[in-house]
Amino acid sequence: MKIFLHRENKKSAKQSGRRRLRLWSAVLVLLCFLVFLYVDRVQVAQVTVRVRDFFLYHPYFSVQEIQVRGGEKIGGSEIVAMAGLTHGMSIWKIDSEGIEGKVGRHPWVKHVLVRREFPHRVVIEVEERSPKAVVIMGKLYYVDAEGFVFKEVGEGERADFPLLTGLRQAELAARAYSARQKIQEALRLADLMSRSSLPLSEIHFNSGGGLVLYPMAYSIALHFGWGDWDEKIKRLQRILEVWNGRENRLATLDLRFRDQVVAQLKKVQGSKRLKG
Repeated sequence: MKIFLHRENKKSAKQSGRRRLRLWSAVLVLLCFLVFLYVDRVQVAQVTVRVRDFFLYHPYFSVQEIQVRGGEKIGGSEIVAMAGLTHGMSIWKIDSEGIEGKVGRHPWVKHVLVRREFPHRVVIEVEERSPKAVVIMGKLYYVDAEGFVFKEVGEGERADFPLLTGLRQAELAARAYSARQKIQEALRLADLMSRSSLPLSEIHFNSGGGLVLYPMAYSIALHFGWGDWDEKIKRLQRILEVWNGRENRLATLDLRFRDQVVAQLKKVQGSKRLKG
């Protein structure tokens, strides 16, 4: 059995598949019509069964080729095995929805579409999840851009993503919509920080509902609170310019106040209120 892994224009492929299905459906309808014209009623049932069996079991309609498209983290052979497809099975007996359900249970799979291309090809299109962060819940788990915690980080797998800490395990396990929204917004902030040349190593969700950021370049805790990210990043950049070369003296920067930043210094009692 041939298994192909490649990409092609989805729209043209779907249109081609529909044309083939319409053609063979028309042939089947025509045969049934001819049966009713030339066979008496007593024999109709028997002939109909024979026509059905011809289409179901004729070698012309056996699966000879399987194409897996879009799979990168999951191998094509693994997807075919999950689908339960075998060489020579009738293409008419392919349960597209059932296969989509089986393959869709794999943690890396976000969406899957299965279609038959008559007379003997099956196409499985897979869209995989892409990790954007790693959440700590006893173990490390991947989180995608939609805020879904979808897979434990396995041995040898990449873990060089921002860490998300302070999230409640029960809330994440239930995949609550509010939790996903918070994660999505935190990841949007992480993306804005990276574009500003301030990539993050950790995003902490504190009990008060705000975010505390830990940039990779500095050992500073950045209290960002919630919302108004663009303006806060601009203020942060201005303060870092002022403290250029002396960043190691800063313990925390609190950007939750309008038009100012509160700086807590290391090895120095008290704090400084800075305009920015």
